[in-house]
Amino acid sequence: MRFGRVFYAIVLFLCVFELWRLWNISPAEMAAHFNVQGNPDRFVPRAEFFSYQIKTLLVMVAISLVAQLIFMVLPAGLINMPNRDYWLAPARRDETVDRLSSFAALMFGVILLAVQAAFELSVYANLQTPILFNAQWMFIVMIASFSVIGLMLVSLVASFSKIPSQN
Repeated sequence: MRFGRVFYAIVLFLCVFELWRLWNISPAEMAAHFNVQGNPDRFVPRAEFFSYQIKTLLVMVAISLVAQLIFMVLPAGLINMPNRDYWLAPARRDETVDRLSSFAALMFGVILLAVQAAFELSVYANLQTPILFNAQWMFIVMIASFSVIGLMLVSLVASFSKIPSQN
């Protein structure tokens, strides 16, 4: 099993564990939305707040599974990558598809972590008085996740741009 799939499974487990942990420390009524200054502007019962988190997690998992599996069924002509004819030749297709699928798992693991961080920040905002969402931390999470995914994409494209020399 490639690193991307292991990372994805660990992140998924972490998200489920955190869902349970945060439920147990959350107040009965929670701020579910915050304005630009980080002040709450919509309150909901705890069950509604966490049902939104569960729905978000399920949608993200569904999309990520499609992204991980789609390379197995797409014809080579629909996969846009450097040196496609070389990397998707019958002798290398399985390994290439495995790499692409693992990349998708890793990328969605990073996205799931960013989404989980947003929920964590929301819950912790509800645990303080006055309730205030830490937008600076959310900004850092967003920049970090975009940067990591960007570097991953550059690395992936670079790895497929080189054709190994045959000796």
